[in-house]
Amino acid sequence: MKKSLIYTILLISLAFLTEASAKKAKPIIYKGTVTCDGQGIAGVTVTDGISVCFTDSKGKYSLTGNPDSRFVYISSPAGYTVPLNNSVPQFFQKVQPESKTKNIDFQLLRTPVDDTKHGFVVWADPQIKHIKEVEPAKGVVNDLKTLLEQYKNVPFHGMGGGDIVGDNPSLYDSTKNMLSVLNIPFYQSPGNHDLHYNNRSNDLAPEVYQNHFGPDYYSFNRGKIHYVVLNDVFYLGRDYFYIGYITEQQLSWLEKDLSVVAPGTTVVVALHIPTALNEEDLKHFAYSEIARSVSNKQALYKILEPYTTHIVSGHMHVSSNIVISPKIFEHNVSSVCGAWWQGPYAEDGTPNGYAVFEANGSELTWYFKSAGHDKNYQFRAYDVGENPEQKEYITANVWNWDPAWQVFWYENGKKMGEMEAYLGADPETAKAYADKDKLDYKWIEARPSNHMFRTKPRSASAKITIEVIDRFGNSYKQNL
Repeated sequence: MKKSLIYTILLISLAFLTEASAKKAKPIIYKGTVTCDGQGIAGVTVTDGISVCFTDSKGKYSLTGNPDSRFVYISSPAGYTVPLNNSVPQFFQKVQPESKTKNIDFQLLRTPVDDTKHGFVVWADPQIKHIKEVEPAKGVVNDLKTLLEQYKNVPFHGMGGGDIVGDNPSLYDSTKNMLSVLNIPFYQSPGNHDLHYNNRSNDLAPEVYQNHFGPDYYSFNRGKIHYVVLNDVFYLGRDYFYIGYITEQQLSWLEKDLSVVAPGTTVVVALHIPTALNEEDLKHFAYSEIARSVSNKQALYKILEPYTTHIVSGHMHVSSNIVISPKIFEHNVSSVCGAWWQGPYAEDGTPNGYAVFEANGSELTWYFKSAGHDKNYQFRAYDVGENPEQKEYITANVWNWDPAWQVFWYENGKKMGEMEAYLGADPETAKAYADKDKLDYKWIEARPSNHMFRTKPRSASAKITIEVIDRFGNSYKQNL
């Protein structure tokens, strides 16, 4: 009798648990309207990061949401932007599964000018770890503010390349305040130093970032270009271990997001960890690089095949440009902080700074802007004897170099030919970080890079000129 009673109680308990579980897993229907100046906007993408729907002719939508989603958000269409809150674009609204609020409306703002021509900056790895580093970071912000004044009537936005802070979320507000003076939206992406790496799983790692910046993957449109931000930092739930990896949930969402983007469209993808480091990394997977590049990169490339794609990444604190395929180009942008705010250069000799992109329709051009220098400052040259590694050579560090660039040298005005690329360290950077007692991080040093060039002059007394021509035909010269 007792066993029968216990069995009955267990069955009833199981039934209640099953019912509760079923209720918890029941999809949530979100409804609302996307408007601008009181008028509904048709064709706007609405998502919870898993499901995707689109507004109708009156700007109304109905989204079957997932109970585990933290946000409902939109992909703002070309010709529109969204309100800002302390530099953070407000394209999202936080949702709570237990909340009975199912109506969520979004407001768009019409861009004051046609955004077919527009620009954006890539702001990678400011990595502010201590409050004292906010001041030098403000110096780079002021440099950007001065540059933006030269782009009158050109809409601009920022793309964050991750590592906004250095394991110190209390400085997020200081960072947002600092960027707010630019009066442009800053679309951030999370870096490994922006996440909670001691949480029990990767699913919980982005929470601290999300509390400040919203979803950790999303999209928006400007002019004829579609922009995507992804989170490719996957924490293993133990100590500080992470890998470069894009989850299936993001890849599945990306397929849905791109389903309404016409093949051939220019797509810009921003993420923190590079998808590729070099040609060898593209050809062969190496466990030693698992935290330095995206391990399932080929899955991303497959989704992006129909488009002309520019991937912008950070993480490495060096400059590197990689032609992944005829239609995919990766810009691994050097760090705003240089070598962790210890001096004026990253370890490969790239000055502290940021990348600037100019869009004209679907076409993009770009350059690297060194903080405190004119935009034409694109390389640094050394005369014979100034580079201890190459004492008999003239050398040059061309930090934003890619295979379409050319580096020439002249003797007494006569063009002698192209300089030879070699793997080496930047001498000025080696000098800057030679005294370890002045560094907070003793391991900082000049790192060899593939954007160093050299040549032996024919005559020791000749007047030497170095000319660098970028892929767009812009010429930069320096006399030695």
